[in-house]
This record gives sequence, C-alpha cells and structure tokens, in this order.
Amino acid sequence: MTISLASLILEETRAAIYNYALGIATSIGLPVTSWQVGDPTRSLYHVLSAKLEALEANVAGYIRSGFLDHSEDVWLKVNAEQTYGVIVPDPTYAETTVTLTNSSTTNEYIIDAGDLTFASSITGKTYRNTTGGTLALGPATTLAVTVVADEAGSGSSAGAAEITRLVTALDGVTCTNATAAVGIDEQDASVTKQQCKDMQDATSPDGARGAYAYFARNPDYGGTPAITRVRTYGDSTTGIVTVYLAGPSGGSSAADVALAQLAIVTWCLPLCITLVAAAASNVTIAVTYELWLYKSCNKTVAEVRTTVSTALGVLFSARPIGGDVVAPATTGKIYQSDILATIVKAIPEGFRASVTVPSGDTSLTNGQVAVLGTVTGAIHLEDDPV
Repeated sequence: MTISLASLILEETRAAIYNYALGIATSIGLPVTSWQVGDPTRSLYHVLSAKLEALEANVAGYIRSGFLDHSEDVWLKVNAEQTYGVIVPDPTYAETTVTLTNSSTTNEYIIDAGDLTFASSITGKTYRNTTGGTLALGPATTLAVTVVADEAGSGSSAGAAEITRLVTALDGVTCTNATAAVGIDEQDASVTKQQCKDMQDATSPDGARGAYAYFARNPDYGGTPAITRVRTYGDSTTGIVTVYLAGPSGGSSAADVALAQLAIVTWCLPLCITLVAAAASNVTIAVTYELWLYKSCNKTVAEVRTTVSTALGVLFSARPIGGDVVAPATTGKIYQSDILATIVKAIPEGFRASVTVPSGDTSLTNGQVAVLGTVTGAIHLEDDPV
C-alpha cells in the first residue's frame, strides 16, 4: 500500500480526539454514557481535546516545514529564511505620483516631504507626500509629488484619478493621480515557494534563469525586495542577457535597477556574458466594466467600485513582465477574460458582468509590464425578483 506524505501529516480534529479518548475510557470501564452535559469529567475531556488539537497543528506544521511544497503559514516563512535564505517581505505601502494643480494667482507654495496629506475619494484611505518642491503661482501650474499610503496592504490601493482629496488645505489647489497606487498584502505562499526554488538555481555556476531573479530581489546579496517581478531573456548569438525588473506599481526605479545589476554581476553572472538590467516599460491599461447586482446584496455603489478597484490593483501588480504566455506563443498578453474573472470573484453577489475596456486582450512585448489605469465601473442595483 502506498502511503502519501499528506496522510502522514494529517491533523486529528478536536472531535476525533475527543471520541478517541472516550473510546479508551469506555474500554477501561469508565461510565462514559452516564456523563451529562456540564459534568466535570466530560468537560475535562473537552479541554484536553482542544489542547491536543492545538498540539497536533503545531506538530503537523513543524513536519510540513521540512518539505517546501507542504510548508504553510509561519512555518513556511521560517523554512524560507532559515533553509533557503529567502527573506519574506512584509506587506507593502501603496505608492504613486500625485499632481498638484494651482489655480491661485496669489499663492505660491513651498512643499517639503511630509507636509501634505491626501485621501482617496472612494475609500477615504490617506497618503502622505515623500517628495516636495515649489508649486508656483497659477493659474494651472503643476507639481508632481510622490505619495505613500499611511497603511500597508491592498486596502490602501487606489485606482487612477481616485486620490483627489487634499486633506491639508491649500487654497486654490487640486490634486489627482494619473496611475494607480498598489499596496500588496502578505506575500502569497506560492510566490515564497518559487523564490525558494529560485535560490536553488542560484547555486548553479552557469547563471541559471532563476538565479538572476533570486539575487535581484535578495537584500542579503545587494538586491532589493522592492523588485517583485523579474523577466530574463538571453541571446545566444550575442551573449547578452537582458533582465527586466518591476515592482508592484510598475517598472523599477533607476536606483533599484542599479542595485539589482550590481547584485547579479557580483554573484551569478557567468564569464563572457554581458548583462543588461533595465526597468520594465509601463503599459497603462484602463478598465471599464458593468456589473449588475440585486439590491438585497446590501452593498453601495461606492463599496462595489472600491472592492473591484482593489482587486484589479492586486491582479495587475502580480502579472508577469511581458504578460502571461500561452504556448505555443512566445510573447504574452493581459487577457480580458482574466480582468472579467477578477471582477466576478471580487463581487460574487453579481449576476451579470462585462468588460468593455480593454475591448480584447492586450499584447505586451518582452520588456513591458502592465499598469492599471483609470477604472470606470457602471454599477446597476436591480430590484430583487418577486
């Protein structure tokens, strides 16, 4: 008989432990059937069953941690860091560029980092500027500043043109963001496991594909966790390896590209190979959709739009550089069906949904990365059928 690893690390439930204990008690002659609800002995068995269930979970988790594909939760994080040297990043803060427009002809503003607080017109989540500058006299003068969410995670994500509230009062000044701000929740287990497997590639002396990604993202070797997506292309005729880099919000900054290039050259670039590290080029994709729900779902139009925008932000932040490739094609796409499926999954109460923009699949070249643009949703709340 074949015994699977899964069966060996199966956790016993509290009910199973309790029934097993009662079976033992019965076998030694204890009057199990006479114990009433509230009986101290019966209650003691319940308490012990609960404690043993917790112990079962800890033991099973520890055993699973010895097998990468079966590791879960905190045990996966421990396994990744201690065995593979992979640091699991914390949730990220949504970041984007907000453009300030001054319509005042009497007020000029000198803005330092941290001076301004912005808010999403949809969720009310707040953001603070990390760069500054001078917003000259108007009318229609502008200043672009980088803003970062006050709270980490996808809950602070905002679609394009959603950060339009300036909490810090500046007379005659309005604001908006042209691109989405994307915060990432705790890293998915599948991503952590792939990074651990990339680390195994890093032991190769020949610059295995996964090694480039591992060293680019690993701060222990000079890389940076701000890089979450790596795409590598090699040209055997020239000996040039091109590595495209991106973070959750799009192509990586020049500083992050420089860190990744130095880490790769130092730790895994084979002799006679030329490395070209570059930020992936952003391709902004706006989304327009319609969604129908019954009024009994008890959701407001604003709540639905926020939930959909957040889900789409998470989707786009995880799409690979160059898009998703379906064999036998060699280049990838952002599939309209994937966008529609994300909307349907985000709002399971909906009974009909459609996506009109993009009108079809969006093709990407090898060095391009998709960035979520303006999200426009027409939400229809229908009367429930009688």
